[in-house]
Amino acid sequence: MFSDLMPFYPLLIPFLLVAFRVLGIFVFVPFFSNLALPGNVKVLLSLAITVCIWNVVPKPTALPLDLIHAVVAVAIELSVGLMIGLMVAMVFMGIQLGAHMISQQMGLSMATIYDPMFEDQSTVIEQAAFWVALVGFLGMGGHREIINAVVYSYNTVPMGGSQAGGGMSPEYMLNATLGAMDASFHAAARVAMPALVAFFLATLTSGLISRAMPQMNMMTLGISINLLIGMVMIAIGLTGWSLVAQDSFHGLFRAITQIFNL
Repeated sequence: MFSDLMPFYPLLIPFLLVAFRVLGIFVFVPFFSNLALPGNVKVLLSLAITVCIWNVVPKPTALPLDLIHAVVAVAIELSVGLMIGLMVAMVFMGIQLGAHMISQQMGLSMATIYDPMFEDQSTVIEQAAFWVALVGFLGMGGHREIINAVVYSYNTVPMGGSQAGGGMSPEYMLNATLGAMDASFHAAARVAMPALVAFFLATLTSGLISRAMPQMNMMTLGISINLLIGMVMIAIGLTGWSLVAQDSFHGLFRAITQIFNL
């Protein structure tokens, strides 16, 4: 029975290798890994993307014929997909980190709810920042850029590392890590900095008032003032968060372009 399937072996192995590289982005990229999507939808979407990529990428000249070479090829494919997905996820994490810093200053860090996306507790402000970033990501066509990154990653990392010099070198891994961290920390700072400056000025003003008029209980008023300032800054900064997310994703995609020589 298996001998009848041998003619399909040169087609099946490249398809499976592409599927493992696509699997990496479905693990970390929030749009593809969202738990709100049913499992069967994810499977069909991943298979559809795999078929499209499998038709356009160069096929390996030598197929892995034994178990050891097959495991190595799968590990290479999966690591490339995971790296691309993790780089995108770090930008989302950076934006949520900035929102978390605002929540702490507002006194809402304990008011957490379950986040099904990351299977963890997060504040309402963090979830709002995540959805704003996701809308910005989809609005700029980030999902298409991720698929393009997977397609063009075969220019640098051949399928299964089969060609000479194939595989992800430490230089590429270092550039990818630094590029993702730079985009993530810049996003967190740009989201949180305006509100943190406003909180600092409010705290400084409260300290001066408490020194000038000790009879005023600024300790009690400070909590309400920080909450009010935080809500105002969030209302003003929602549009800015989307722009920060889009700019961060543009920087991330430029880093991916340099890494994979797109």
